[in-house]
Amino acid sequence: MASAEPEREELRLVAELGQEDDAEGGADGDEETPHGDAAYDRTMQIARLYRDAHRSFVEFASTLGADEWQTPSLCTPGWTVRDVLSHIAGVSIDIVEGNVEGAATDPWTALQVERWRDTPVDELLARWEDAIGPAADGIEFVGEVRPVFDCHTHEHDVRTAVGRPGNRDHEIVGVMAAGFSRSAVGRPIVIRTPDGDTIRMPGDGAPIELRGVTAFEFVRSRLGRRSAAQVRAWDWSAAPTDDELAAWFAFGPSEVPIDE
Repeated sequence: MASAEPEREELRLVAELGQEDDAEGGADGDEETPHGDAAYDRTMQIARLYRDAHRSFVEFASTLGADEWQTPSLCTPGWTVRDVLSHIAGVSIDIVEGNVEGAATDPWTALQVERWRDTPVDELLARWEDAIGPAADGIEFVGEVRPVFDCHTHEHDVRTAVGRPGNRDHEIVGVMAAGFSRSAVGRPIVIRTPDGDTIRMPGDGAPIELRGVTAFEFVRSRLGRRSAAQVRAWDWSAAPTDDELAAWFAFGPSEVPIDE
């Protein structure tokens, strides 16, 4: 089964980075950019975003055929698409039922997969629908944003598994990009996206530039959904050092190339 602990640690990092002081401006709403400070507001509506992530996943899941549910998930080795559903639905259900002891550990995640593996998809989706409202309110009450990121990340894992990409400009992608942009990996990095946006990462020394990488690709790579060779092969003005490349992957890297 896939390991939950590294992934949860990485999502914790994204959450904490996103909640840092918005000293550089943008949080007051005067000038919003998709991947800058304005993309993350500490008063962001966590409950709304979690419901949005749930709705987005369920809408896509409703299009999956029986064979697709059994497709192996390249992004979460050892899991099928159906196992991914057991996990993310199980998170909401566990929150509502108070099964949070050991949350974010491998055994906690493994129990979700095992508990719901043989439940009919429609029944599990209905259980998730019942749980999402109170779960969303609960995580907003305690300021816990990780289930939001977890749910949306796994939607893209499933899309990759079944070969149906999409939804890459979702608000949550921008939120995660804003968080990761505050995480230094070595030298400062200026990322020039194909759509003309700029993502700036802090660091020490002379800055280097990375060209042609979308916010989605940036986020997915930081979450370990790319191999080290893939990231090294990007259009860098100066090649990342081994230490910088290692720091880039707070979770991962993937042992195999992942093309999305």
